[in-house]
Amino acid sequence: MASGKSCVCKNKDKSNWVVIHYKHNHSAFESPKYGEHKSSYSIVQCTKCLMAWSTKAKYVDELQIKENW
Repeated sequence: MASGKSCVCKNKDKSNWVVIHYKHNHSAFESPKYGEHKSSYSIVQCTKCLMAWSTKAKYVDELQIKENW
């Protein structure tokens, strides 16, 4: 299951997708607030249409991780 609106490009080219947060989040509901917390979800963004979404899909392991985001 994913949340957020995924890539809206006509050609869903995964080479344009980067991982912003790999299996972690920054939650206000966990302590410390907005700290890095383990998660089964990753945040992915398309570099062409700039849409971002969270997903547990296995393809995340094959994508490039965006450094210094």
